[in-house]
Amino acid sequence: MIYTLFEFKTIEAAIKLLYGTNVLQAFSIEELFLLYSFGDKYEIKHIMDLVDDYLIKDISSSNVVQLIKFSSPDALNVKKLYQKCIDFFIKCSKESTAILGSESLDEKLLVSILLKTLCTAVDTF
Repeated sequence: MIYTLFEFKTIEAAIKLLYGTNVLQAFSIEELFLLYSFGDKYEIKHIMDLVDDYLIKDISSSNVVQLIKFSSPDALNVKKLYQKCIDFFIKCSKESTAILGSESLDEKLLVSILLKTLCTAVDTF
């Protein structure tokens, strides 16, 4: 039987994670998305949690848009990662930090983030 839904590298990494070997740092962000998707498809919460935690630690202005799109309720709905990304995006907005690819985000999401930024600024007076 030939299995083609996930590449060998993804399956091998999943098995290593289950046996306690941390291989996440060797993966690109796209490969981590595939690994999370593997865990999601086969309901392996341990893999999903490890990837989720790793991605949260790796949030930056250059990847936050990718992470938002991956974790959004319209995609895989990775709630903890999505909220951390939104919080990071708001922080960058307040600090006027440029965010790579922000123009590709949904307008409703951007308005929501802007409103959260304004509300917290008003609350501090």
